[in-house]
Amino acid sequence: MKRPSTESAFTLLELLVVMGIIIIALAALVPAVTSLSKSGGRRAARNSLLGGIEQARAEAIKSGQATYVVFPTFTSGAQSTLDRYNYRSYAIFEHDAANPGNVKQLTDWKAFPTGVALRAAGTAALSNLADPATLTPPVTLSFAPDAGAGPFRCFKFNSNGEVQTPAANVLLGIFEGYVNSGSEVATTKDGSGNLSAVEYITVSQFTGRAVPADPVATPTPGP
Repeated sequence: MKRPSTESAFTLLELLVVMGIIIIALAALVPAVTSLSKSGGRRAARNSLLGGIEQARAEAIKSGQATYVVFPTFTSGAQSTLDRYNYRSYAIFEHDAANPGNVKQLTDWKAFPTGVALRAAGTAALSNLADPATLTPPVTLSFAPDAGAGPFRCFKFNSNGEVQTPAANVLLGIFEGYVNSGSEVATTKDGSGNLSAVEYITVSQFTGRAVPADPVATPTPGP
């Protein structure tokens, strides 16, 4: 006489419970992974800027020609251009010794990771930087990917590696969000609705050195 099997199996209800627990766990994990990704994007953008600024400073000293760190702050251009470059990229230009009064582009436009942008308002706004067209002598810049895009903001190194324009320390901020028609749209905010996830960089006027800055109302160079 064959004995009934004592082996047990999962019932449909038990499987559904396990699946529900897994789904809840994944739902809780996604925001943490997303936040970590954006934080990594801010740091990547900050590190890219730090390297680019040092490159511009070193080139000015090496060549004896003024260099410019240039940022697109576009009010015109194709939507694809705005999405990729507007308040989200930079390039380095240099006076062209072979063509006095002109500049040449030394680097490609370096776009930041998705989800982060340079500040357009408040602390470290790009509007605090110089308009290339108002410099002495004026600087005419071109944006090869989209000839209809403009305008730009910049700061200038002289041949001593000092920030010549503007005549002050330069402060840059990278936040989680994007800029739409000149207004910041933050994706990470504090309890008052202000953007809360920001990386700051300060560039010393007299040494030209760029370092991370503290994320406070008036950022100061970090250790």
